[in-house]
Amino acid sequence: MVFALALPVLLGMTGMAVDLGSYANDRRNLQNAADSIALAAADELPIPGQAEVAAHRWADKNGIDWNQVTFDVSGGTTAPKVSVTISRSHNFTFTRMVGISSRDVSAHAAAVKVSFAGGSGVVPWSVLQSAVDTAPNGGLVTLKYDSSGANTGNFGVIQIDGGGSNIYESDVMYGSNSAVCSATTSGCTTTSCPGTYPTPCAETAPSCDGPDCTPQTGNMTGKTQSAVDFRMNHTSSTCDSFGEVFPAQDPDGTYHLSPDCNPWTSGPGSCPTPTTLCSRRVFIVPVISDFGNGSSDPVTVQRFALVFLEGYAGACTGSSCDIQARFVKAELTANGLAGTYDPTALIHFVKLVE
Repeated sequence: MVFALALPVLLGMTGMAVDLGSYANDRRNLQNAADSIALAAADELPIPGQAEVAAHRWADKNGIDWNQVTFDVSGGTTAPKVSVTISRSHNFTFTRMVGISSRDVSAHAAAVKVSFAGGSGVVPWSVLQSAVDTAPNGGLVTLKYDSSGANTGNFGVIQIDGGGSNIYESDVMYGSNSAVCSATTSGCTTTSCPGTYPTPCAETAPSCDGPDCTPQTGNMTGKTQSAVDFRMNHTSSTCDSFGEVFPAQDPDGTYHLSPDCNPWTSGPGSCPTPTTLCSRRVFIVPVISDFGNGSSDPVTVQRFALVFLEGYAGACTGSSCDIQARFVKAELTANGLAGTYDPTALIHFVKLVE
């Protein structure tokens, strides 16, 4: 008799749990869809029409009826942003017995396109602004010079996490632990952290004062070779050529990084452990105007560039060890300090902000 009396209550609780679980799952799916639509649309900014076309395409991919989407582009050409809200009715099964047949379910996401203003994970090899100005997009540039190409004792290396060959080797292998920013970054000082978009948090590098960083003198051939060999040998076979990493190029020449070879996302290209085979041949380096004069003359980071590591320019023995890479003007999904959108920047990336 007790079981018979309790059975309707138990069934009602079970039904409510099923309906609530279904509702939560529907909302989670909508949120994933909203995120992907916002990121895809932001990648086409600052042109609103192209952004909306991309949003339509990704709504279809996620099985979302466009009539359920509220889409907005704002921010103009300095802080372009897309907002996506998806709303639809979710039908219940068991709670109908208590008069609740449906409820609205919705999800919201917003993404921005920004210029890369700095951050951690930067490799301390630098490329000259003059080389960027003259190198074709996808062309070779020298990142580290050997003793024959050095200028007043500098080899194209800056200190980010500090001085010394061991820190240099680690920063080349894995990227810097500290954040470094450029002269064009709003508030690029050690006192401006923490910051939020569109005013980024600036540098935390112990060897930099704002965008001015101490050069790393010394050839360090052995450490350079071990770091380069590490990056080359710990890159997956699916991301070890320029065409695999950058399979698409816009009519204006801008490259797009393959999602499977993007080390800044959680996809196949990410590097969750120090020994993971992943996409290690693509990374970000500082762009400087000149080498400076020894370690006593700081160099100013002007901006940042995305490069694909090609390796040694010849043999890396004795005092000879030039490192070359392909300079790439690209748009990608990355982690970094979000600076005001600048169409002339070398790196643009999209990120979710809501």
